Amino acid sequence: MRRLALGLALAGLCGPALAQGVPSGQAVVLWQVLWERIDGQGTQAILRFIAPEVARDGGSVDFETAQTDMNWLCETHGLPVAGLAYARSDEIVITLMDRAVPRGATDPEATRYFAVYRVADGRCAAVDY
Repeated sequence: MRRLALGLALAGLCGPALAQGVPSGQAVVLWQVLWERIDGQGTQAILRFIAPEVARDGGSVDFETAQTDMNWLCETHGLPVAGLAYARSDEIVITLMDRAVPRGATDPEATRYFAVYRVADGRCAAVDY
């Protein structure tokens, strides 16, 4: 796997941004946008969000609710990023985590949920691995 880690924030290099309107109503902040080239498979747009309510201790959002939020985030945030002319992506990865964890790092205390989507007919189609 070869990486194209561009580390660009979605809104013009301005840093974290609040994602408003998430179905669960939880506060979600866009923390990182990355692109990764997967040899032989195309490019993934990776959107990493901090969502404190997914915490296993004290959080109010369970996996099913988080999945609904990730589906919404893919449609509302992932598709525009994947469609950028200079960074077209075949797949979108949405991550919700209760705290900032560097990509590739482990943190046994952190709660992280991931969902992978294929871009199909201008929509997000969940990929089951």
